[in-house]
Amino acid sequence: MKLTGHKVVITGGGSGIGAGLAKAFIERGNKVVITGRREQVLREMVGRLPGLETFVMDVAKETDIQKLFALVAKEHPTTDVIINNAGIMLWPDFSRPETLGENLFDEIEINLKGLIRMTAVFLPLLLKQPEATLINVSSGLAYVPLASTPIYCATKAAVHSFSDSLRHQLRKTHVQVLELAPPRVETNLGETAGRPEGKYPGMGLEAFIALTMKALESGKSELPIGQAKFLRFGSRLMPSFLFKKLNPSKA
Repeated sequence: MKLTGHKVVITGGGSGIGAGLAKAFIERGNKVVITGRREQVLREMVGRLPGLETFVMDVAKETDIQKLFALVAKEHPTTDVIINNAGIMLWPDFSRPETLGENLFDEIEINLKGLIRMTAVFLPLLLKQPEATLINVSSGLAYVPLASTPIYCATKAAVHSFSDSLRHQLRKTHVQVLELAPPRVETNLGETAGRPEGKYPGMGLEAFIALTMKALESGKSELPIGQAKFLRFGSRLMPSFLFKKLNPSKA
């Protein structure tokens, strides 16, 4: 895809990968609207990126998505890029079912159902454009799961599968479906209760964004970045070996 002249909506754009993508697209002359659940965080983003627009919402709520769509369709009817980035990572331990709380299904509601809701609601607008792009953010963990965050990995595997099917269904339209699969990136994703102890080194955000923008120009539909490339390739040749490397058994 071209990287200039677009009107872009990014969910989960207040921090991390979403914020990095917003900055990169604005720097290339695009109009960008970001969403997020924390109003103060969005306000701070506007202070750093003049011209950025924000909308406070939760992709887990159908009514919020409908309100976002109404705003975008009215104020930016030529919107041609939707980036489904909003996501959370939790650490439920099913070996201790007594610790599983009320937020057990939050990752499914946000990472998967939220992405599908956004897709269903915004596709009519995208289909009106001469060309349009839908970018779904999955993960390298869609290919090989990290057992300590099982629901997160399951949602990202589902996003991968959904993106493949959606791409096939829309193959005769002008809507391009891309899947962006990040590696571990140095953001605050996963900094939640129950996170296993230890260091989880990742790619720097700026380096990841630079590689992502280059990958978007490649013309490819599936875009694994960094270590995610290795996980994608290895999952086809040695899935058991990679699973054991990611999830070593304790003595």
